[in-house]
Amino acid sequence: MKRILFKIFIGAFALIYLLSCSDQFLEEKRDYNNLTTIDVFSDPEQAKAVFATIYKQILERYNSPFAGSDPLMRQDQNTGGKQHIYTEELSDGGFRDGRYNGSNGKNTKAGNHIANPPYWNDPRSSSSNYNNFNRYTLFPTVYLINSYITEIDRSRDLYENDIFWDQLKGQAIFARAWLYFDAIRLWGGVPYYATETDQPQPGDRSLRMPIQECIDKICVDFEAASKLLPAVWDADNDGRFTSVAALAMISRARVYAASPVFNASWDNPASARWQAALDASLVAEAAATAAGYGTSVSDIDSWDKAFYAYNGMHNPEAIIKIPKSDNVIHGAFNKWEGYIRPGAVISGTGAGMPAPDEVLLKFPMKNGKAPLAENGYDDEKFYKNRDPRFYRTFAFSGCEWPGTNTQIWLYTYKYSTSASQMFRYTDGSRGDGGAQKKSRAIVWKMSDPNVPVGSESVSGTDILEYRYAEILLNVAECYAAKGEVSSAVSYLSKIRSRVGIDAANNYGLNDVTDKYSAIRSVLNERAVELAYEGKRSWDMRRWLLYEGGAGFDPRLADFNDATGSYTPDLAWGKGWKIYDGKDGRANYTKEDNVLTKLGIPRFSGTKHSSKLWAYDIDNVHPVDEWNTNESVIDHPLKTNELLLAVPAIKRGMSETQRNAAFEKLDALYEGVGMETIDPIQDNRMGHKYAMDSGTKNTEQNFLFAWRGWYYVYPIHYDMYTIGKGNDWIEQTAGWMIANANPTGTGPEEQDGTYIYCTAE
Repeated sequence: MKRILFKIFIGAFALIYLLSCSDQFLEEKRDYNNLTTIDVFSDPEQAKAVFATIYKQILERYNSPFAGSDPLMRQDQNTGGKQHIYTEELSDGGFRDGRYNGSNGKNTKAGNHIANPPYWNDPRSSSSNYNNFNRYTLFPTVYLINSYITEIDRSRDLYENDIFWDQLKGQAIFARAWLYFDAIRLWGGVPYYATETDQPQPGDRSLRMPIQECIDKICVDFEAASKLLPAVWDADNDGRFTSVAALAMISRARVYAASPVFNASWDNPASARWQAALDASLVAEAAATAAGYGTSVSDIDSWDKAFYAYNGMHNPEAIIKIPKSDNVIHGAFNKWEGYIRPGAVISGTGAGMPAPDEVLLKFPMKNGKAPLAENGYDDEKFYKNRDPRFYRTFAFSGCEWPGTNTQIWLYTYKYSTSASQMFRYTDGSRGDGGAQKKSRAIVWKMSDPNVPVGSESVSGTDILEYRYAEILLNVAECYAAKGEVSSAVSYLSKIRSRVGIDAANNYGLNDVTDKYSAIRSVLNERAVELAYEGKRSWDMRRWLLYEGGAGFDPRLADFNDATGSYTPDLAWGKGWKIYDGKDGRANYTKEDNVLTKLGIPRFSGTKHSSKLWAYDIDNVHPVDEWNTNESVIDHPLKTNELLLAVPAIKRGMSETQRNAAFEKLDALYEGVGMETIDPIQDNRMGHKYAMDSGTKNTEQNFLFAWRGWYYVYPIHYDMYTIGKGNDWIEQTAGWMIANANPTGTGPEEQDGTYIYCTAE
């Protein structure tokens, strides 16, 4: 049956004049403005160039590993991107904007929660403006892809090479399925146009499809792509979508669909969706293994090098990689080095990426156990006896930045008695402000030692969007959800054995004894293994890790508009919630929900925290943090013998070498009287210097208010207002239909009717 959509006026051959990029897969040779359809599809190079336009459209904004947290086309944009900031992984100003501080406004309940242009399309009152391909919107891009697929099938006799056409068609189908998958993950069900007979016509309309129907169609597309694509491309085409990638995406889609955000039957070990996810994940694992994926990682060194040692060549760990080179998409580089390299390394003023305690404490000890005192964890010497991945993910005092001879130091000291100039920090950031929102560790995972200092903005390091490890984690999660604990532990052991965690006590997993502890362990392992790769926000959404599906609304608690304060425990369990006791959904409360079942604390109603190394902050050390004469970092301990005795702690050093260096670092800590302090708890510093805080009452009182309806975003009201002609489009449940300010009262005004969480 034909499904119909709002008006999208894109000529079937608009794709011919949209070509604007060149990549290693092709070489543009002709004036596309004067080409006909026959010209393009009779020349294999020109036919490939059309797909290059599609590739550029969906991936040119994929500019760092964090972009993996964003929907295609909106990577690192305020129009649906930057999702990584809503996790434990870093403290960012966007984390504290008006949608998340407990305040009341249009963008907390109404359709403009995400800025224009809407992801579906960018509607206008004039039909001449409905071709919005250049606005990075879903349906114009899908229409282009479908037109391309149609022309491929019509043009096979112009160039007789079925393998060539099949591979182009497979890549286009893959791109379409990926677009739809990202659309439903963030915005819920959509009309799904996949064939020529499904194409909308001017004036057509269509209803939003149920989530599970969307997932099934997405998987059909990926399955079709897998049958047309090779498992591994040759060197000239490395980086293109493969059959293994298509099967792996089915695994990812099925796991998402089985998770609590969409599956009200998630807690049933006999869930058909979890079984479908397991089946798909095992198929993906078998295909990847048969094609030689997963063979490059056998220890922590090879795990580390997987992120930077295979640029421009086949990477066995990379199921999907985003090549970043001027030869792929002009000007589309990997900006990761610019984000994470501190000023001390690049002679700049940046702080790098300070790591909150919430992520540091997810990484287990060397024996695989949680970082607790009873397991040997020392919070002052937080770096000792940790999971090998800890040392490849975080840098701390004494570490030498990869590819340089710069040894960094991370501590605060008292510079002045003036309130506005009281403290300094040694990472390269300047002034009193440079001592704020810091941590005792910063991120250096995925830093490429081959990128010279000064070239951070033009790095060509490939980005790994989907790793072999994720397939193993998907299998583990499915087994855990089904209550098959031993199988789940077996796959978690595979992940841990690859990186060198001690094998004793089943790699530290002996405490995993039931379904819930198995799920909890898988989610923590994902947070560690995939840290800073743009995957955490998706896991937090699909598992409802903010408030557990029970609701969270400070407006229905004791929120104070003047001070921004509220009591999180009073807000928990209040307001609109996914699990409302209707249509097969459980009725969750703050005492009984996803989080309480799994034994995971809520993230809503908290803020990022960090501890600092502090040197002698009872006394003033008037040392400017930047030596302008030598263009180097300066600090009070720069010539201290104990500090100079600490050897450079390198990312790739052996455990024996690292432990020897730690002895010297310990001696420095003890010898100079270093302290480990929480700025909020220590009145010598205070809120001003803490993460997610500041000098104002509203800043100090800030607690992250992710509300119970934020998991799936609304359809922007510009899409369905009468003036745009689309008033029949159904708004997402939990959001207001009206373009109006909410009252701030109960959920009765949140009258959206599209339900995305359904029982089997």
